Amino acid sequence: MKSPLFVDVAKGTQHSIGITNDGTVFSWGRSSSMGKLGRDNTETSFTIPGSVPFPSDDIKVIKAFASTSSDSDSGHSAIIDDKGRLWMAGCDRWQQLGLGSSNGGSTGYTWKGGKQWQDRFLVSQSVTELMNKDNDDCSGIRDVALGGDHTLVLSSDKESVYAYGKGGDGQLGFVGKPFVSAPKRSPNLSGKNIAAVCAIQSCSMTIDDNGEIKNKVGKCRSSLISDGIMRCIENARQHGLILDKTIVN
Repeated sequence: MKSPLFVDVAKGTQHSIGITNDGTVFSWGRSSSMGKLGRDNTETSFTIPGSVPFPSDDIKVIKAFASTSSDSDSGHSAIIDDKGRLWMAGCDRWQQLGLGSSNGGSTGYTWKGGKQWQDRFLVSQSVTELMNKDNDDCSGIRDVALGGDHTLVLSSDKESVYAYGKGGDGQLGFVGKPFVSAPKRSPNLSGKNIAAVCAIQSCSMTIDDNGEIKNKVGKCRSSLISDGIMRCIENARQHGLILDKTIVN
């Protein structure tokens, strides 16, 4: 089988997601555990690119994101389609997929049949609900970042960061460091002129137009985190979210 030609590839620590020119999605990785590939392995091994199924053939994907989980038995994925919808798959143990209502509170929702993962991409409407509630002029999502067990979503107005999932290390930027949270606007990450968001394991940060760090929360001190920051900033530059490349010490 001929390998597909990708116009963009989201590289996580355990898996990758590729997008072709026509908006088709492929996934592959070290394992398929907890559904992070958004597909099964009946037709294609998880170690090579395999097509990701969707409810209908008219869904075209324009952006993809893969988590930075160091645990091979974890990990989650996100995509944005050409209609601006956010889809998520993978581990949902800490509700990092945000599949419940924005009114769900700290517990968010319960899993059907006790299944703490989703092996198919599902639309996550809660963040969109919050964006529309907070700002009528917000036109959608600018950026997404997936940490080890949490998710960050940046609004198109470059001001609001929504965070959800595991938060015990302060990575959600909420007062009190809740152990787990449904999607909410993060007071410590939101602000003005945010160009991109980064999430590396239990660390979260915002980046300005010049590629410099604005705010940082969570456990962010290690060489692994520093390397992740560099990759995130370079990725933001390649996708036109920041103006130029900046070296971070």
